[in-house]
Amino acid sequence: MQIDNQGVQLSTLNDILDAFELQLQSKYGADFYIKPEGIIDNIATSAGFQEMSLQDQIAFLAKQFDPETAEGVWQDKLYERINVYRLEATNTVFTKGVLGTAGYSGAAGSITIRNESTGDEFINSSSYTIEDTGSANVDFECVITGVINVNPADTFQIVEAPNEITGISSDNATDIATGRERETDDEFRIRFRTAKAINAKATRNANEANLSKFVDNIAFLKLIDKKTDNSYEAGTLKVIAKHNTTDQNFANAIFDTVADGIDLLGDNSAVVTDNAGQSVTINWQNATDIAIDILGTITVRDGYYPNTVIANAKRNILKYIQERVFGLQSIIYATEFIIPIYQTDGVDAVIGVQIKEHSQSAFVDNITLELDEVPQFTLENINLSEQE
Repeated sequence: MQIDNQGVQLSTLNDILDAFELQLQSKYGADFYIKPEGIIDNIATSAGFQEMSLQDQIAFLAKQFDPETAEGVWQDKLYERINVYRLEATNTVFTKGVLGTAGYSGAAGSITIRNESTGDEFINSSSYTIEDTGSANVDFECVITGVINVNPADTFQIVEAPNEITGISSDNATDIATGRERETDDEFRIRFRTAKAINAKATRNANEANLSKFVDNIAFLKLIDKKTDNSYEAGTLKVIAKHNTTDQNFANAIFDTVADGIDLLGDNSAVVTDNAGQSVTINWQNATDIAIDILGTITVRDGYYPNTVIANAKRNILKYIQERVFGLQSIIYATEFIIPIYQTDGVDAVIGVQIKEHSQSAFVDNITLELDEVPQFTLENINLSEQE
C-alpha cells in the first residue's frame, strides 16, 4: 500500500506475497521461496487477504476524509465542520385565491387542489379565513418535494375541501417558489469549493456561498462591486438575484453575510434588526422575469398525428430549458431550441425557429437580456405549427 500526494494506491495479493517472500528470504536465505499451495503459501495468502481488507478500510476512510472525494453522510459531517450544509429537497409553494362562505375559517391541510395542466396536487400549508368579499389568499404547498413548476396563469381544480369552499379564484398565483431536489454529492462539492472562506465574512466567495442556498441555481445570483465593474464606488455592493424565498428572508441572509460598512445598492429593500435591536435597511435587486415567445415551424412524418407531435415537442422544449438553465443576463439563441424539437418522435424537419420578448412585436434570432433580467418560458408562449 502506498499513500502519497497522489492519493492511496492499494496493494494486490501478489504484491503482498512478494513482500512476505522477501522478508522470509532475509531470514532463511535467498533460496527460500513460498511454494504455491504449500502450508506457508496458504498462511501467507490468508494473511494477505486480511491485509487487503485492512487496506480497503484505510482507503475508504482516506476517501471519506478528503473533501474532494467524500460521499453521503461522510460528506455531510465533513462539510458541517465549516458550517456548509447540504440543501434538502423542498416543496413548490405559492399563494392562490379561493372562494367560499364569508367568515369561514379553515385549518391547514383542509384544501387539496390539482393543477389542470400538469396534474400536480397541492395542499394549503396554513390556516385561512374567508373575507367579507367571499375570497381569501391561501398558501399552498406541493404534496411532494422537488422541481414542480407552477406558472402564474395555471388553472386549478378542487380535489378535496370543506363544503364552505366553493371554488378557486381565476386570479394569477403569486409568491411562487419552485421546489428543488435534494442536493447531490457533486452539487454539494461544487458549492463547498466556493464556501471554503465562509468563516471569513465579507469575502466574495463567502457572500456568494451563503446566498447561493436562496437561489435555485447559481446562475440566478450575481454580486457586483468595484472588482467586477469599475464604475462602482469602492465599498459598495449590489446583490442581484432571482431568489426562492421571501424578500424578508433574503434580506436577513444578506445582512448575515455582508460585513458592516458595505453600502448595499438596489431597488428592493427590507428592514432587519441587528443584535443591538436597531433597525437596518437592506437593499438588493430582485431579478425581473422577461417572458420569451418561441415560434417554430416543423414538418411531421407520415403516420403521426401533428397535434400530438407538436404537443410533445413543446414539452421537450420546456424540459431542455429547465436542464439548460437560462440565468441572469442570458443570451438566448433561437437555434438552441431546434435540438429538443428534433429529439421529438414524429418530427421530420425543423423549418425555422425564432424568438422574441413577449412585450415586443418582432421575432429575432437571438436575445441578450440585461444584468438584472432572467428569461421566463411557459408552455403558452411556445407556438409550433406544421408547414402546410
